[in-house]
Amino acid sequence: MIKNILPLSILLCISFFNLKAQLIEDDFSDGDLTIDAEWTGDNDDFIINEIFQLQLNFEDETLVPSYISTLAETTSLDEKEWRFDVSLDFSPSNSNKVVIYLVSTSSDLRDYENTGSVQEGYYLEIGENGSEDGISLFYRNGNDTELIVRGGDGDFASAFDVRIRVRRDATANWEIAVDPKKGEDFTTIATANEPRFNETGYIGFICYFTSSRSNSFYFDNVYLGDYAFDTIPPEILEYEILNSNEMQIVFTEEVSSASASNVNNYLLTPGDIQPNTIQHNEDSVWLSFDNSFESGLDYMLAVENISDSEGNLSESDSIEFFYFEVEQAEIGDVIISEFFPDPTPVLGLPDEEFVEIYNRSDKFLDLEDWAFSDNTSSAGTLPSYILRPGEYLILASSSAEQGYAEFGNVLVPSSWRALNNGSDSVTIKNAKGIQIDGLGYDLNWYQDEEKAEGGFSIEIINPKLACFDLNNWRASEATAGGTPGSENSIADFDLTGNPPEIIFFKATSKTQLEIEFDKRMNLNSLLNAEYIITPEIGIVEVLVEEGLDKTVNLNLANELLNGINYEISIDTVKDCNGNIAENLKSSLLYDTIPPELDSLLFMSDSILLLTFDKHLDTLSAENLENYDLSPEILLQEARLWSENQVILIWENDWIAGFPYTLTLDSISDLSGNPILNFKQEIILRSPAKPGFNDVIIMEVMANPNEDQELPYRQYVEIYNPSDKLFSLTDMKYMDERDTVSLGLNYIEAGEYLLLAPSAGVEDLGTYARVIGLSPWPNLNNRGDDLQLITDETIVNQAFYRDNWYKEDFKFDEGGWSLEMIDVQNPCLGFSNWSASRADAQGTPGAENSVREKNIDQTGPELEKAFALNATEVIAYFNEVIDITQIRRNQFNISPEIRIESVEMLDLSSVKLSLADELKPKVRYGLTANNLTDCVGNIIITEGNKVSFALAELPEQGDVVLNELLYDQKSGGADFIELLNISDKFINLREWTVEGSSDSSVILENENVIIAPGQHLTLTTDKESTIKDYPTSHNAENIVEANLPTLTNGEGIVRITSANKELKEHLEYSDDMHLPFLRTVDGVSLERIHPEAPINEADSWSSAASAVGYATPGKANSQFTNENISFGNIEANPKTFAHNQPGRNFTLINYRLDDVGTIATVKIFDMKGTVITTLANNETLSNSGFFRWDGVDFSGRKVRTGYYIIYFELFTAEGNKRVIKERVAVGF
Repeated sequence: MIKNILPLSILLCISFFNLKAQLIEDDFSDGDLTIDAEWTGDNDDFIINEIFQLQLNFEDETLVPSYISTLAETTSLDEKEWRFDVSLDFSPSNSNKVVIYLVSTSSDLRDYENTGSVQEGYYLEIGENGSEDGISLFYRNGNDTELIVRGGDGDFASAFDVRIRVRRDATANWEIAVDPKKGEDFTTIATANEPRFNETGYIGFICYFTSSRSNSFYFDNVYLGDYAFDTIPPEILEYEILNSNEMQIVFTEEVSSASASNVNNYLLTPGDIQPNTIQHNEDSVWLSFDNSFESGLDYMLAVENISDSEGNLSESDSIEFFYFEVEQAEIGDVIISEFFPDPTPVLGLPDEEFVEIYNRSDKFLDLEDWAFSDNTSSAGTLPSYILRPGEYLILASSSAEQGYAEFGNVLVPSSWRALNNGSDSVTIKNAKGIQIDGLGYDLNWYQDEEKAEGGFSIEIINPKLACFDLNNWRASEATAGGTPGSENSIADFDLTGNPPEIIFFKATSKTQLEIEFDKRMNLNSLLNAEYIITPEIGIVEVLVEEGLDKTVNLNLANELLNGINYEISIDTVKDCNGNIAENLKSSLLYDTIPPELDSLLFMSDSILLLTFDKHLDTLSAENLENYDLSPEILLQEARLWSENQVILIWENDWIAGFPYTLTLDSISDLSGNPILNFKQEIILRSPAKPGFNDVIIMEVMANPNEDQELPYRQYVEIYNPSDKLFSLTDMKYMDERDTVSLGLNYIEAGEYLLLAPSAGVEDLGTYARVIGLSPWPNLNNRGDDLQLITDETIVNQAFYRDNWYKEDFKFDEGGWSLEMIDVQNPCLGFSNWSASRADAQGTPGAENSVREKNIDQTGPELEKAFALNATEVIAYFNEVIDITQIRRNQFNISPEIRIESVEMLDLSSVKLSLADELKPKVRYGLTANNLTDCVGNIIITEGNKVSFALAELPEQGDVVLNELLYDQKSGGADFIELLNISDKFINLREWTVEGSSDSSVILENENVIIAPGQHLTLTTDKESTIKDYPTSHNAENIVEANLPTLTNGEGIVRITSANKELKEHLEYSDDMHLPFLRTVDGVSLERIHPEAPINEADSWSSAASAVGYATPGKANSQFTNENISFGNIEANPKTFAHNQPGRNFTLINYRLDDVGTIATVKIFDMKGTVITTLANNETLSNSGFFRWDGVDFSGRKVRTGYYIIYFELFTAEGNKRVIKERVAVGF
């Protein structure tokens, strides 16, 4: 069934009808109560809502009826018409009713409540007690009312939304009509003759309501004027396809039966078909055709000459529709055409999984109750959706729906089971539970090792292939990572796939051989192929079971002989896609000796690894019935771990020291030879779990090169330096971003073991045993933080950086591994690592090429401490410390704070939990004693104490911008200096600095405390800053941080604290520097006083040449400790010099009693010549200062000598005052 509402150019409002004259017309679309009509009354109780209706919105606590009215000016009510839309979303009553005044002599529609009222007019009322509510017309005369006429009982008994029309002709005949569709199909419900009053006045509405209905009255499209006549012809409003040969059309109004029932007014194409029968009722017609609509065809129905009751004839109109019939899906009609199991990293698609399906049939299919699932038992069902022939549809979770909607149509199953990155299965079943399509994938499907790391979907190449072919799938080539909802980026409809191959050839009995192919095969080609066995042995029958067209069984005339190698040769066979393979060969060694158990290894107290002397048959090895433990513990899983190893997992732990008997039965090798009733006595030997440095990260290949001798793979080598075998079952490997379990595994004494991406296991397997990890935490070329951890401890870490290579060219060209130098010193870091020296550029699985003695005889140092909160402090050391020796009595805090416990955060930092709370504004000392690094060196006395404090939140003015270098020396670095002028210790973490063009979060991941009175410089390159200002810096107060670009010439700097309470904003420019400087390169701007107004040019000065033009981390060279605004008018200092240390300017401070004083400030030499003007008729604040740098009008330095500061003041009352001050300028 197809239903559609057509877009119309008609709005059903009064303005579309022929109006002779109108007094009031207001549809409230202007959102105003004063433009189209000026409404007065209780205006505060009404609003124009979001759909432009006048709505009651009463909010006062005391309930009183609310009214609103507007004036209509005319000479009489003759030949007048009222129209309005009225909506009440409740059943009216006497307490909740509406009164509509058609005319009132008073604008106050409730004037009749007053004694002696002379209000006169007519009104409608809807609402009364009981269930027979109707509409009534009343005449009002002062305090009296009289019912004129009433509509039908119960017409308005329920909630309603109608259009009401009232007409009065020249002889005072009244007519009340209603259209429930709010159109022009009015039904007259009451008439009367009432001539007593014939004057116009005010119209409006009164709402009577209880508290629950105080916002439930709605009015719209108010009209008063001459009669309105319908001149608009009917148009098609909507249509519906009822079945294969019937449809319904609904018009915008009631249409005439003669025009609607005329078959000549309808023509269906293609075919130029007219309906054979037509039924008509008011605004609707039903058309029936002799012939059925054809599924999948576009139709157009032309409609013309349809008229309404007023004779308005419609123009030619048409309906276009697409007709289809839903059919049942068969296997393969819909296929999985693309899937996205690993969306990270994000390249252009949402960070969400999806599965795309494709309808490759010519059927229209309804997906209602179809099931989508992975290899879990639960499935998500699909809602109704018509999948068209050739359509691609995206299946995704509800959280992914919006993101994928921009790529195509999205359908959300009732539940979404996450797809495993490494391998999983996906099935699509119809509503009857029949599997329409399914697949089981692994990382090999990408056919691209880099793309297998994530961010790319897996796409089908030719969706038209008759049956599955692994070579028909590979990673997407789209730059976004996939093509959800559209044709695949690798689409090739000519691809037929690769020829079939033999993947398995085995003996199933002494007289039967089985051949398995890598794909479904053509049945006839299997039955008719020529099979040749060498040494020759007769074939009596070729069998292919129905539904197993990948497998052929050959029944032999004679028995196979033990120890003989047999070869099968097949001349020509075809797969299901028609690909032909010729002269296929495979061989087997017929073996009748069963496998034997070689060794046992406990990987935990409930997990046992069995190793056999030959490869095992998977089905028999994983059959739980083939294992029996006495005394019994429930066996949960048997898994083939490698070709000759089986992992057994029990529900509960074994009891230590207790003897158990494990029975193996019917476990077969690949030739079908079974172990029969083999018993093994076993006593649990709990596996050793690695502690600190028991397993060591020995080698890292972070940046492989395609040209290297070693496989083009990242890897991490771990080494067991002990004489114990360790279980790795509880161990995890992690970098800065990701953590992945090493799974069920172990490492033998002295073994080198490789960690690598799952896709690299085969390539690296020739060098050592490999644990394949998926997902693989990708190694960063320039550095990463690698750790081996268990639930109990950090086992080992290697926080490598690019400078560990020691030889830059090896880092630059790639393909060289990083190797540890001395395994006896595994914690040393930089000095114990180097790039490989091996010819192969790495030594996976072997002793490192750089191995030599590298003795560490220096103890650790306590670098810093930070208070996380009032009861937790973190202590940081400069190297790895021995975590097995950490005790709380090794730490002391003064003033004394008791330490309750210590906890290692990583191998070089400790968290101290305090019994007592730290106090703000107190500097504490932390001392560490008797600690050792991981090779036993004890902490040195000179480096065992640091200070810390509890940070407080800043307020405006606590920290100020004190110095700025925006135009650095060549090769140097910009810096920003902050000064803490409060008594608080303040943390700068997450503070932001914004420049003219970009912004940057500074100290994002580090806590930096600025102490009271401390100058702290933030620079992009600490080393350069110290080098550029060797005599004027304090290195302890210089910190490297990300800074925005500080533009030369002019720009802005904004500093904002993390809590947004403190903000410093400076607009700087070269004009703020001393004018006589030849260049400002490498010259900082210094704030002359921390309380000087930040954006006053006189608050800043160039740093003195005597200190090297900048003072990063130290007090400013141009600092004045004088109070800037104190004194009446005073120069400070009275003597200064251009080229001497200290201040090379003077401040002219003033404090005035009068507001609005105007000043002129000039500098004269002793001859009375004006040297420069500092202010000219400038309005002053109550206090402030001017600055003179000892320069003249042209910016040149003045000569040595005395100068007069001339300060001329004019008050608002016209009083004049002149003040003179003498200063001396030296050389």
